[in-house]
Amino acid sequence: MFRILEKDVIIEIADQHETEGDIQSMSMTTVGSLCGTPEDYSLSYTDHDGELEGCVTTLHVENGNRVTMTRTGSYQSELIMELGRRHNCHYTTPYGELMIGVFTQKVDSLMGEHGGRLEFHYTLDFNAGLAARNELVITVKEANAGCQNS
Repeated sequence: MFRILEKDVIIEIADQHETEGDIQSMSMTTVGSLCGTPEDYSLSYTDHDGELEGCVTTLHVENGNRVTMTRTGSYQSELIMELGRRHNCHYTTPYGELMIGVFTQKVDSLMGEHGGRLEFHYTLDFNAGLAARNELVITVKEANAGCQNS
């Protein structure tokens, strides 16, 4: 199995979340870094907009079926998304800190040395009540793909 050396990548994130029947979608493109192996890798980027500006988000994928999303900076949190399991996780918002439940229905990871795709679907619950359903699709491409030196 090959190892992905740390490299700069372009990260496209498409996020759809549903709260009380209201569905909202968001997408963003940013630069970040990728390293690891196809089954065990880390993807990191810095948020540049809004209330998360300056926060660093790292997605660590293990065995292709578990995603740990860690955010450092002003709003620190760690969410564990493991296929078919529920985890209680620490989450910081502009309004304070919470313990929330995270249950993951889908993790689909296909990553290689030139990039790939990560998709995961999960629900968030708070005080035993459903708070939101989330679907994220993350596409990763080499930052310098298509650039050639003469």
